[in-house]
Amino acid sequence: MSELNEAQILSKLKTGEDFSIRRFGPSDDFDKELILLCDLISEHYQRHQFGSILYTMVKDLILNGFKANFKRVFFLENKFDINSIGDYELGVRMYKSFILAGKSSMYTEIARQKNFYVDVDIKHGDQGIEIIVSNNNRLTSAEMLKIKNSLQHAQNYNDIMEYYIERGDSSEGEGIGIALCVILMKGEGIPTHNFRIIGNPTETIASIKIPPKKN
Repeated sequence: MSELNEAQILSKLKTGEDFSIRRFGPSDDFDKELILLCDLISEHYQRHQFGSILYTMVKDLILNGFKANFKRVFFLENKFDINSIGDYELGVRMYKSFILAGKSSMYTEIARQKNFYVDVDIKHGDQGIEIIVSNNNRLTSAEMLKIKNSLQHAQNYNDIMEYYIERGDSSEGEGIGIALCVILMKGEGIPTHNFRIIGNPTETIASIKIPPKKN
């Protein structure tokens, strides 16, 4: 899938066209593309120094999508039922060891073969910026509960290290990424209710609405 270059990004910013990206796994080139995109969007809307914050939020949501898809690949490869409580708890422990051993890179191609993707859509205009990140796998009840807990408890923190020390989930890393997004939003004065994660039978969708900069 072709990457966005600077000329393409500037053209879309000028015309108001939305950005849509689909990827199956992380890569250095994708990181560079996201950094450029977030920097140019921020500068275009005169939100100077906001590019790194926008990039961090976008990337965390994308990584959560990749991890969710890779986890499903792992469960399928090891014949675990992700909807079974017993299988889920055992599978997550094994999956964490697998990730820590640095073996997940092979899963990008498997995810591509199984069409497990992450879509990134960024809408922009005078009404603000909206980030929508979706992956085509539905949340389990256990995953949704952890997400709700992370969103709720992150409201009480202003520092990600404090959150990690007190509430870091040792089984999976999604909660840390969600908390970081909430804490960054609070630091920028963005209402945290503008951050939503919803699931339906076919996909999981995370969105953040960033209001226009106040003059």
